[in-house]
Amino acid sequence: MPITVKELFNSVGKEIMGQVKWNEKINCSLPGVYCVAISSKEDVLETIEEYPVSVNKIEEWIEYVPNMKIDGNKPTVEAVVERLNKFWLPKETILYIGKAGTSLRDRVNQYYNTKLGDKRPHAGGHWLKTLDNLNELNVFWTVSGDKDAEELEQELLRKFVESIDYNSELYDDEHPFPFANLEHPKGKRKIHGISKSVNR
Repeated sequence: MPITVKELFNSVGKEIMGQVKWNEKINCSLPGVYCVAISSKEDVLETIEEYPVSVNKIEEWIEYVPNMKIDGNKPTVEAVVERLNKFWLPKETILYIGKAGTSLRDRVNQYYNTKLGDKRPHAGGHWLKTLDNLNELNVFWTVSGDKDAEELEQELLRKFVESIDYNSELYDDEHPFPFANLEHPKGKRKIHGISKSVNR
């Protein structure tokens, strides 16, 4: 079954401690976890049926990262859009789950400010930057408390994968992570065929 943000956090024994819109700063300098979602309400399953791609952002990405490949070939905009579309989960509201090992405020701010195609300071979840509704998304967060932030992040990802109702037509249906998560657990990556997608 699809899962709301509140259900996901509660599944690991956590309450949501705050929420901001994309690009708004989190007022918390403690370690913790966060998720980026379509819904503005923690207990509502708001979804988008089709991958809301920004073709302009894909074009800029390909131009900015000249060594980028898809299945070993120079990518076209159409090929990248088609491939990313095959990872969209139309019944889910959660698009990315992340961690902050030190400060939630600093880490999420790094995420906001990393250009699509840059490795630093936060290239994780960079597929999110291909969306045309990016500024409408919501960031929910909580502190990790007595748990390690990375351990809590992995618990959230595991619960997401266990709970969701996903389409067997996914390009990689063995790793149905949130759209913008590319790895879970460490070392187990989505099979997507897109390589050298960040400048190094």
